[in-house]
Amino acid sequence: MKRIKMDRRDFLKSSAFIASTATGASLMVGANPELEAATTGTDDTNTVSRTTALAQCPYCGVGCGTVIQAENGKIVSMRPDKEHPTNYGLQCIKGLTAAEPIYVDRMEGDSYVRKDVWAEWQKPGHGDLEYVSSTKGSFDEEHFVRVSYEEASELVDHKIAHFAKKYTGNSIGLYGSGQLTMEGQYMENLFMKGVLGSNTIEANARMCMTSAVTGYSKILGSDTPPLAYEDIELSDMIIHFGHNAREAHPIIFWRAADHKKKNDIPTVVVDPRYTGTAKGYEDINPDNSVHVPILNGDISFLNALAHVLLKDHPDVIDWAFLREHVTGWEEYIETVTNEYSPEQVQDRMGGPGHDVPPELIRRVAGMFADATRKRLARAKGGQSIPGSMNAGYGGVVIMWGIGYNQSIHGQHNVISVINLLTLTGNLAKPGCGPFSMTGQPNAMGERFTGGLTGRLPFNEPLKNDEHRAHIAKQWRVPLRNLDTAMNAQNPGMAIGMMERALKGEVKAMFLVYATHVDLPDQNNLVRPALNKTFNVVQ
Repeated sequence: MKRIKMDRRDFLKSSAFIASTATGASLMVGANPELEAATTGTDDTNTVSRTTALAQCPYCGVGCGTVIQAENGKIVSMRPDKEHPTNYGLQCIKGLTAAEPIYVDRMEGDSYVRKDVWAEWQKPGHGDLEYVSSTKGSFDEEHFVRVSYEEASELVDHKIAHFAKKYTGNSIGLYGSGQLTMEGQYMENLFMKGVLGSNTIEANARMCMTSAVTGYSKILGSDTPPLAYEDIELSDMIIHFGHNAREAHPIIFWRAADHKKKNDIPTVVVDPRYTGTAKGYEDINPDNSVHVPILNGDISFLNALAHVLLKDHPDVIDWAFLREHVTGWEEYIETVTNEYSPEQVQDRMGGPGHDVPPELIRRVAGMFADATRKRLARAKGGQSIPGSMNAGYGGVVIMWGIGYNQSIHGQHNVISVINLLTLTGNLAKPGCGPFSMTGQPNAMGERFTGGLTGRLPFNEPLKNDEHRAHIAKQWRVPLRNLDTAMNAQNPGMAIGMMERALKGEVKAMFLVYATHVDLPDQNNLVRPALNKTFNVVQ
């Protein structure tokens, strides 16, 4: 299969029929001579079958392109893809060593089954299919037996069928991952909702991205970040909220730092810690690199920036955009004008060691205004990016990490970012916008394929009668299975699934490319719950 290249214009053209046309796959053998499958060897007894393929790094949310070389079915090399539009031949140490865990002792060879569970399975009639291992909680080798994949699959098949028949399909749970390919996410949802009729399906994407997703959806009508990585190099200013990109998303930091070095753009890091990201930017140019050591009060800080822009830089307020495309802006402007001056928010910034004085807020607002003016000047001069509106390019990109989402008011944090960008027209144009960074490369795919409670592919609600019928037809499953899933309850979603397991309502749990340790309340909820369920870890 050929490598597919697509720029902004091509993507916009193809998006009209994206629902019916597949433009790529998770693994592709390229037309490049370096990327051809080949068999080499000196003689018949020493033949090496070598395959080189393109894949996505599974670690963080960046999604770097990698070139994987396998010999006789075993990965022997991973290197960055020089032609990939995300990393351009760069790769951090996590990506370069991504294949190593595959060949850790416990991962090689046959499947692991707990010894006492396997002994029960060997009894006449397979014994008690609801038997719970007495060694749960211990992972010592002595408690496991190695069995073939086929034998382990047969055991799982029988147990899942037993639970589904006796307790309904909704007694089967699945916790998925943003590290899965789109195809894997699609299949797990088909299996759970289309085959079992279960609505007990969640993913770690729920835990990391809920605030960003609901913030985007509530304000913009879609859960998709409205910009791309190439907007980093088009921006005139980058702000990070709770985002140590240098450590968490190294390729993104390198791209932003390179852009700063070449074009001297200002950068701001809003974080209680003095992170490597803040230090890295200051090493490039300390004069236009700002660290805001805020401990709390993110919303107040953002609203104070809006206050200063309205008062001191009214020329960057996009009144036409507000009137034509935005609702509720009058109330927003009135509130930030009357209640969020830099002086009024001082008691909300955090305390000793985390001071954010009014002059610092005004400095950041001034940098924000100057960056916005550059975009406005390009628009006035007719400078635009091919395939985009004639609205110029550049302005301000605001990025944030998972910690910014995981707050009691995380959704409001996100909404406050979008509000500020909307006020100044730094939205829906190249080189600006709200950019959430996720923890895994396909978290959005989990939502897109519907791998969550109450969702179907294309992130449509399970309660949508027309879409439910359409998906049943495409999946070639009885519509009643999806009707059953729709009527099944999973209150509390990811956490509620564990609460139900603790009560004995969930009998089996699939953990697919995911671990339970990222869920809250491990000692009182999650581990006790999983001690009661039959668990399948993939």
